[in-house]
Amino acid sequence: MSHRSRRTALAGVLTAFCMLVTPVLAGPGADAATVAVGDSGRTDGAQVTFPVPGGGPQAIHAYSSLGGDAAYVLDTRAGKYRRVPYVSVQVSPDGHTVAVEQTDGRIGVVARAALAGGGAVRWTDLPPGTFTGWSPDGKALLTTTLDKETRSFAVHRYDVATGRLRHTPVNLDCDVCTAGWAADSTRYVVQLRGTDPDLPTGPMRYLNPDGTAGRLVGAEGHIWDATAYSPSRRYAVVEPARGVGFEGVDPSLLAEWQRPRILDLATRRTIGSVATSWPVLGWYDERQVVKVAHTSGGSTVLEVTDVRTGRVSRSVPAPGLPPALLQIGSSAGLKGDAAKFGF
Repeated sequence: MSHRSRRTALAGVLTAFCMLVTPVLAGPGADAATVAVGDSGRTDGAQVTFPVPGGGPQAIHAYSSLGGDAAYVLDTRAGKYRRVPYVSVQVSPDGHTVAVEQTDGRIGVVARAALAGGGAVRWTDLPPGTFTGWSPDGKALLTTTLDKETRSFAVHRYDVATGRLRHTPVNLDCDVCTAGWAADSTRYVVQLRGTDPDLPTGPMRYLNPDGTAGRLVGAEGHIWDATAYSPSRRYAVVEPARGVGFEGVDPSLLAEWQRPRILDLATRRTIGSVATSWPVLGWYDERQVVKVAHTSGGSTVLEVTDVRTGRVSRSVPAPGLPPALLQIGSSAGLKGDAAKFGF
């Protein structure tokens, strides 16, 4: 789902941070120290700071504000976050390329190393729409558009290496008609309309590149983008519909369909759910995910959580992070000051 589209759905979600009241304690090795972000260090009238716990296999690589007025990328050479003049940014799975979104909906790609120095962006021919982002293999980008006259949806795939654009009609009775990536980076995933009209949930179905329907994926909900997949791509985070009023409440009060669930794609069985009413940020390793939690005072905390047991193995205080869309990724290769952002 695009930063713009997810921002619309999550604007009311993330501004309700203080509704969570579960107390969280810092885990081993967590550090509450923060570092100012960007040239001015300010966005939406507030200073943005990132946690600096020091070391760890994951790091926050990109930040895009919900208002679309501030985007930052971790400069792996300088070891600091740099503000870039785009609505949103997404780093490729290998960490070397960045997809940027302009205010008019245009999507471009630029080498991460060149971005810090104002390197030229190669603008794609992707139609402005819901931007799903990078494929799991990092070779393509995806948008979904709606023709308002015909009320028909279409998926548009852009192959980064060749510049080829492929269009696929969505001829499914879908509830969430935004296409997400399948784990194979070839097919797509669409959430079908559910049987209960009062619930914003339904089963997922694969959509083949030629527009034909594939088999059911398993579990109700949606796989929004490539960050939903575990490192082996065997497991996926299936998110419920967002922006429907239950976000930010005590997770113990949620129905099972309102929680993110973990789907085993090999068996098509759900192996667990994540005790959160916020979108999962991504995978920490093959068994754990990173979620957002809060202290009783409303301060942001990132929690590393086992998807099978629910055990929180690490809590990282991040009190200086305003509502935003965060992208986490491997810290492998981060050196010097950049390595300080691993957690």
